[in-house]
Amino acid sequence: MKKTVYVVCVCVLFVLLFYEVKRNYETENDGTIIVPTGSFVSKVQKENQKTAYLTFDDGPSGNTKKIIKILEEKGAVATFFLIGKEITGERVDTVKELKKKGNAIGVHTYCHEHNQMYASANCFYKDFRAASDCIEKIIGEKPTLHRFPWGSNNGYVKSYVDELHNQLRKEGVRSFDWNVSGEDSISPHVSQAVIFQNVKKDVTRFEKPIILLHDASAMDNTAKVLPQIIDYIKEQGYRFDTLDHREEYLFPASWR
Repeated sequence: MKKTVYVVCVCVLFVLLFYEVKRNYETENDGTIIVPTGSFVSKVQKENQKTAYLTFDDGPSGNTKKIIKILEEKGAVATFFLIGKEITGERVDTVKELKKKGNAIGVHTYCHEHNQMYASANCFYKDFRAASDCIEKIIGEKPTLHRFPWGSNNGYVKSYVDELHNQLRKEGVRSFDWNVSGEDSISPHVSQAVIFQNVKKDVTRFEKPIILLHDASAMDNTAKVLPQIIDYIKEQGYRFDTLDHREEYLFPASWR
C-alpha cells in the first residue's frame, strides 16, 4: 500500500512539472523548435542560487559614499537603515545616490537615543515617523523597510515590541533583524581582519544570510574590508539582493 501511494505521488509530481515547463516554453517562428523563455530561465536560476543581503546601519556618513562606490565596482547592492538626524548637508545627495545605484533604503531611527525613542510606544512612533518623513522627502516614496536599533529583542523595548511591530505591519512596513554580524560597531577600533572573520564564520550557515554592518563615520575599517567580504561571499556561490525582495525576519520571541 505504501509503495502504491509513493508511486502515485511521484507520478503526480512529474505531471505537474511537465505542465509547468510547458507553460514556460515558447515556440519559435516556424512552430517546430521550443526553447525556454528568458523569464523562466531567470526564475529558475534565482530560485536555485543562494542570496546574501548586505545591510548597513547608522548612516549616512562619509563612509557611505565609499561603500556606494565599492558596491558598484563589485556589482553588489545593499540595504541601508538610516538615522534621520544624520541626513544633513551633502548627505542628502548621498541618500539620493544610494537609491539611484539600486540599493534599498529603510528607517533605523531619527535620534538613535534609547532613552528618547524607547521611552514609550508613542515616543517610538514619533521617532519612526520623523525619520520616515525625512527619507520620503529625499527619495520621493515612503520607506517600507525598518530595523529596530539594537535589534528587536533589546532590553529597552522587548516588553512591548510586538505592539510596535504589529502597528508597523499595518502601515505596510516590514522589520528586519540579522543572522550574521560583522560586530564592527563594538568599538571604532575593531580590525578589518576581525570584521571579516566574524562574517566568514557564519555567512555560509544560511541560504539567505542577512549581514549586519555599519556605515557610521567611525566605521572606516568596515568600508576598507568590504571588498574582501563581498569577494568571499561571491566565492561561496551567493548573489546579492536588497531586503525589499526578501520576507521579513525578526529574532525569535524566545530570545527576549
